[in-house]
Amino acid sequence: MAISIATRPASIDGCWASWSEQAQPVVIRTEMEDGTMKVRRRSTGKIRVANVSRVFAATDYQEFQNWFTVACQQGVLPTRVMTPYGAEEVWRFTEAPEISWVDPNAFSVKCAIEQLS
Repeated sequence: MAISIATRPASIDGCWASWSEQAQPVVIRTEMEDGTMKVRRRSTGKIRVANVSRVFAATDYQEFQNWFTVACQQGVLPTRVMTPYGAEEVWRFTEAPEISWVDPNAFSVKCAIEQLS
């Protein structure tokens, strides 16, 4: 079954100004009755989570809201974003973006995105 990928608006280039990434553990650790530790993999895939942020022009506010709310269905559908190493990859919002207005001409967005391999 093909996965739908939300279309990013043309006015938003998909690049984030800050990017902090950490791979999530894919192992389960269980302490056995005899005190030994049993470790097994939940999956063979890799889960990457990035905390990202960027300042946008005020004119992009409605476009950004439509991208997250309508196109990405509030994080249900993944979308293409530009990574700091220059690759356009498919990631998904994991939470609603935190939006704060810097001044009347710009707003800041902070959110978490994830990539499942």
